Amino acid sequence: MKLYSKERLKLRNDISAFFNKNNNIKRISNSSYTLLILKNNRWYSRFAVAIKKNKTNSVGRNRVKRIVREIFRSEKAKIPRGYDYFIIINKFDSYYSPSFNDCKRDLIKLFQKVL
Repeated sequence: MKLYSKERLKLRNDISAFFNKNNNIKRISNSSYTLLILKNNRWYSRFAVAIKKNKTNSVGRNRVKRIVREIFRSEKAKIPRGYDYFIIINKFDSYYSPSFNDCKRDLIKLFQKVL
């Protein structure tokens, strides 16, 4: 499946909606990821990925963001629709980078808890 540009949260207003006190935000987390969920009343889901600068260098940050985007693209059918997702990467070590399958397993478990 293709990842369309409408499935990415790009606008400042869309992302800042996750941090407003008025919105009903659901938060699910595990040791590697925190998932902020907001209902969007659309027939498709949108997402954004973030990682702190002090977690690793720019190469590691970009690598883990590419991994998360690929997981979202390849597993769109298993991810509940009609939500905006803000994925925060909590733990990433550029010296011991987890395998793609480990990242996929952890992230899919979070998405299954949405419903």
